[in-house]
Amino acid sequence: MHCMNKSQIQFLELLRAGLWGVAADAENFKPDSVDWKAVLRIAKEQTMVVVVTDGIELLPKELWPSKEAMMKLAMMRLKTEQAHRLLNSTLAQIVNALEAEGVHSVLLKGQGIARNYRRPESRTCGDIDLYTGLGGYHKAFEVIEALHEGRPHKEAAECEHHLHTSLNGVEVEIHRLASFLHGRRMDANFQKWTKDSLDDRFGTGSLEVWDNAGAPVALAPATFNAFFILHHAVRHMTTEGVGFRQICDWVMLLHKYHAKIDSELLARKLKELRMERIWAEFGRMAVNYLGLPADELPLAPADIAPTRRTRVLLDHIFVSGNFGRFDANGRDRSNPPYLVRKWRSFTFQSKRLMKLFRLFPGYASAYMWHWFTGAVWRFITQSDK
Repeated sequence: MHCMNKSQIQFLELLRAGLWGVAADAENFKPDSVDWKAVLRIAKEQTMVVVVTDGIELLPKELWPSKEAMMKLAMMRLKTEQAHRLLNSTLAQIVNALEAEGVHSVLLKGQGIARNYRRPESRTCGDIDLYTGLGGYHKAFEVIEALHEGRPHKEAAECEHHLHTSLNGVEVEIHRLASFLHGRRMDANFQKWTKDSLDDRFGTGSLEVWDNAGAPVALAPATFNAFFILHHAVRHMTTEGVGFRQICDWVMLLHKYHAKIDSELLARKLKELRMERIWAEFGRMAVNYLGLPADELPLAPADIAPTRRTRVLLDHIFVSGNFGRFDANGRDRSNPPYLVRKWRSFTFQSKRLMKLFRLFPGYASAYMWHWFTGAVWRFITQSDK
């Protein structure tokens, strides 16, 4: 673990400014005291460029980066806003088509979470994740296929918990499972909670509905979402890496919905699903580094000050970047034989998991056995290739 460097500190200052609309301290951005290339590189790695741009624009103009840099940032903002319009219109098209066929769905993450930001159009958007449960899963796919009307599109692919397709150039995932946990008992617990929170509320009028250009987009309940959004980030941290975009999604959700979260239910689920320590450390990060008011963090630890674990976690996020795509330590640009590649990948991931085990032993141990047995099986069965 290392202490944050100056560019990382300045990135976080601008990120907080963009999230909350409160200008960063101009004294920290005087000419010749900012390496703008480094700051903006971090913003790109964390997929928070436009939110950071919002923060930059709150500084006095004489402290901004060069005109050339600001023009590039303006272009990225324009592309991000265009992507938001495309996703929202495609989401409306899909939801209206599903409702017409009697298929209920709940929007997971994505555009539903963007609504919680000060400027929703500044959040870097990705795909559309719609949960239908088992009941409407296959029908939903048929409805989306019909929307293509013979136009070329990406061929659908299915994994263990969702079906992946596209519409209007937008990636779409239809979920039969919202997610899954490693460990049979924990996963059964989570699947029951999903059914209680989502499936059993279909058609009852008890889910919050976002009117997206006339399309009734259902959203997950606040307590379930508070767990789910954090768990989504932790799953990616465990398997590949996680960036500040996923953490900020959780922070802005808590900011908007903290008063609606059932703390008693949440505390019980965090204990049952081995997420108590994870909640506490991510909470410390949210308050101390991302600006979430302490009274908006449900189940806040008595001592909210950062611990050594919090700083290790922060370091991990800076190193890995968005979904681990910027962690150079795990990359090998040569093309060694298959077995060599697999061995290097195995040893790299083992080291990552040992670090995570020291951070969050309960959660990590459940994943490690699943990962280890799967890795050994793949190594043996593919060794002749």
